[in-house]
Amino acid sequence: MAVKEDAAVMSFGIKGFVPLSMLDWEGRLVTTIFLGNCNFRCPFCHNASLVLDHKNLPDIPQDMLKDALTSKGGWVDGVCISGGEPTISSKLPELARFIKGLGLQIKLDTNGTQPRMLKSLIDDKLIDAVALDIKTSFSKYPLATQQPDMSEKVKQSIDLLIEAESKSNLEVEFRTTAVPTFVEREDVLQIAEYLAKAGAKRYHLQQYNPKVTLEPSAGEIKPYNKDFLADLAQEASKSLPVYLRG
Repeated sequence: MAVKEDAAVMSFGIKGFVPLSMLDWEGRLVTTIFLGNCNFRCPFCHNASLVLDHKNLPDIPQDMLKDALTSKGGWVDGVCISGGEPTISSKLPELARFIKGLGLQIKLDTNGTQPRMLKSLIDDKLIDAVALDIKTSFSKYPLATQQPDMSEKVKQSIDLLIEAESKSNLEVEFRTTAVPTFVEREDVLQIAEYLAKAGAKRYHLQQYNPKVTLEPSAGEIKPYNKDFLADLAQEASKSLPVYLRG
């Protein structure tokens, strides 16, 4: 006989959360939760423990998550689900339904490599916003991710999100962190051109912060200066509107 898991100890694989954040969903105050594990090994990743050590990190139980979300009352506008890579978790739909059951909207951060999971979440109306990280130009994906090329899956997710945005109220964001060597001028221009041809409405370019990285060598990479990024964003804006962060 199967033993039903006690609700007090039930877990969705959540390894951490930030009770209140104004940075993870533009214009909203949210709770951000982090799922462990990832199918990329980007040297510049800033959540290394979630990628490399997720099995040793304790799970946050369902009742603790519920208390954190309901105790904020009307303060919190929604929940951002991040990682790691949330879409490789089979528990993601169940987690999304749980959050939706509390009356909260959901933003998903993803690397876009699981278009089937993404489509299922969209079709079931379990997410309200998606931010897809485009790591670099598609020809350089193995360099940036240190994994076999998954750029075709990312392209499928881009097309899926653009179509969903045109047919619904889904908020969609495409973004790239400008990591020198991994993301150079031509990479950004190629991404912007690709997104424009695919029908995207906007593109975000983010400054790189080397403070915490998966590979120590990436921590030694000096970020681009602000003037270079501003000029690059302006040049890429010839394809579609490009916005700077950080």
